[in-house]
Amino acid sequence: MNYEYEFDLDANNAAANVIRIVGKNKRVLEIGAGSGAISRKLVEAMGCEVVAVEINPASVEKLKTFCSKVYSLDLNSKDWPSELASEEKFDAVIAADVLEHLYDPWTVLKQMKTLLNDDGFIVLSLPHAAYWGVLASLAQEDFAYGEWGLFDKTHIRFFGMHNIQTLHESAGLAIEDYRFIELSPDKTEFLNRWESLSAAERQAFAGHRFSSVYQVVTKGVPVERARMTLSLTDSKPKLATRSNDCQVRLIAFYLTQFHPIPENDEWWGKGFTEWTNVTKATPRFPGHWQPQLPTDLGFYDLRLRQSRHDQIELAKAYGIDGFCYHYYWFSGRRLLNAPLDDMLADPESDMPFCLCWANENWTRRWDAAEHEILIAQQYRPEDDLDFIKSIEPFLRDKRYIHVDGAPILIVYRPQHLPNAKKTAAIWREYCASVGIPKIHLACAFTHGNWDYRQFGFDSGVEFPPHNITKPSLAPAVNFYHEHSGYIFDCSDVAERYLSMRYSRDFNGFRCVFPAWDNTARTGERAAIGLNGTPRNYEFWLSQAIAKTCEDFPGQDRLVFINAWNEWAEGCHLEPCRQYGRQYLEATARAKRGDSTLTDLMDRGVPELARIPQDPQGANSPSAYVVVNSQKKYTPLGRFVRKTVTNPLRAGLRRLRGKSPR
Repeated sequence: MNYEYEFDLDANNAAANVIRIVGKNKRVLEIGAGSGAISRKLVEAMGCEVVAVEINPASVEKLKTFCSKVYSLDLNSKDWPSELASEEKFDAVIAADVLEHLYDPWTVLKQMKTLLNDDGFIVLSLPHAAYWGVLASLAQEDFAYGEWGLFDKTHIRFFGMHNIQTLHESAGLAIEDYRFIELSPDKTEFLNRWESLSAAERQAFAGHRFSSVYQVVTKGVPVERARMTLSLTDSKPKLATRSNDCQVRLIAFYLTQFHPIPENDEWWGKGFTEWTNVTKATPRFPGHWQPQLPTDLGFYDLRLRQSRHDQIELAKAYGIDGFCYHYYWFSGRRLLNAPLDDMLADPESDMPFCLCWANENWTRRWDAAEHEILIAQQYRPEDDLDFIKSIEPFLRDKRYIHVDGAPILIVYRPQHLPNAKKTAAIWREYCASVGIPKIHLACAFTHGNWDYRQFGFDSGVEFPPHNITKPSLAPAVNFYHEHSGYIFDCSDVAERYLSMRYSRDFNGFRCVFPAWDNTARTGERAAIGLNGTPRNYEFWLSQAIAKTCEDFPGQDRLVFINAWNEWAEGCHLEPCRQYGRQYLEATARAKRGDSTLTDLMDRGVPELARIPQDPQGANSPSAYVVVNSQKKYTPLGRFVRKTVTNPLRAGLRRLRGKSPR
């Protein structure tokens, strides 16, 4: 089908996610490129070289205006790859909403794999056949084809979540990344059908496990070189056993916004600090822990050295080996730097440290987007050199954390650097010229990025809850008021990150968080993690340490914790009114290897937070709720059994001469 469409690269649609997975400066083959909406963006916005395959003559002519080469080929012909024999192999091969139009997508996917270079990967976008609009159509016995969407009349193959998984497996591909494109019915072709359903039917269909997923975008890598294998249907990662031949240091990310600065006074009001937002937060649903307030350390002010000394003493007592300070630098203008500068000048602040350049815009919405910008990253030509000079005094400090003999610098969003490889080269050259022989550059795995190598960096650092693609649990939560934010299960995040595999060939540092909830900053738009409990955190950290030792036996490694004091994002180890010192005590047990936990204990939507039973007997709109690892099935199973399964079984029994029960 030759769709014509435009899209925003920052949007959460399938095309934008395909492009973000591909990344910059790649050699790309797009299969079934259509009129070139994706190919054009890859060329013009991402600096990629794109070769296209397309059968529609009009589309071929359009593609020729920006693709390096265009092949007019029929993908249903078994020998189509032979026409590309003279082409150099590709970094990425894309098939965006293509395989469902083919007679034999399984063979085509295997053929696509033969076109990859040694580091190449495949990106697919596939429609999801168990979307709630499809389920409703089946229940109403009206599977009406149309000109576009999930019932596009040119679709001849349909995929549920399990089928998408086995499609990859049959082609010898491991899924290393995936994105669920979730759409409410009013944004799709199913609006009228959805409005015709009863309230009980809507609850049932909306509660199906993956019913909100309209499309699935995947990154597949040949299994023989996959660094991880993700399951779309939630298989648990294998438990790791702790070894004693690996030295792990725990490094906690640290926010310095606990003191007033002139800029925040101007933007938010006189005297603003992180505590301003923290204390104003209110619960969004029953059992929601807000506001989150401190105990032992109180509402400290980082202008006071004693506050920092108290933090260091407490952190060390429970096994924290260093802080990673967020560093805010905007083309020579530093913000929130006073506590850092004072720490550098204070020999009694005897805590190892490193820096993470938080290189994103500050916005009024706290989302680093392009609207309502308070201060922006400019990335001027001179900034590369000016930045590295600004942190030189920190790199030289004897407390600065080193990896393999080199000071480690983390960059939060290297994908925003105009030319990250050039930037890295300038930083390395400058450090060498001033007597710092080498520098270890790490990128945070954020905003869809899982690849540090494309930037010329040395490693990557996990940054949960980034890069999580599970469907939101919001439909199952009994909100007091309208809530548009993403609701997720912290146990799902932990399992996703524990499924990662690292090695000398793919050098990643693991990271965990105790909990996550940015209600204090974003209110009704908040991303809220359920089950961010001390025991879930303890298991995750214990396994992160064990898996680090498993991946890098005998080495000195870092495991990061997000974070020491991100109070407005609900992730903090510092003592709080809800849990006291339990997160710190869990940290100490995990580091010592004393934890007795063998699984994530808290899962699903807690009982108190669920939508209560309605007068007609419909329960929570969750298809099933998991509590302490036990599944409890609710209305969707009963509804489908009544309207589909039981009638089918009765008919089969009649055909076989049996009486229906």
